[in-house]
Amino acid sequence: MKWKIASVAIIVLLLCAAAAGVVRDWRVAADFPAIRAQSSEGDVRKLMGEPKQIARSCAVFDTLVTPSCDHVFIYKSIFAPVESKYWLVFFDENNQVTATSSQLEP
Repeated sequence: MKWKIASVAIIVLLLCAAAAGVVRDWRVAADFPAIRAQSSEGDVRKLMGEPKQIARSCAVFDTLVTPSCDHVFIYKSIFAPVESKYWLVFFDENNQVTATSSQLEP
């Protein structure tokens, strides 16, 4: 009987984690189009939250952007091992947005 309760608890926790991941991905996907050129890093962080990764190379996933690119915020889908969805925000040396891209990893 105890193993049934433990199994149900684990299933409920996994379902809650999956639901939280779906909500987070929906929020990022919904907020992403609101990013505008010349927005600051702070504006992007307020809107999108902290990036999962910051890349100093602007050649992320072979995406070509303006030559003034200095670094990239990478927002990964919570389900990246299954669905490799990424939202990229490119910044210049003044920490202002120069471009955005959303894509599946090649």
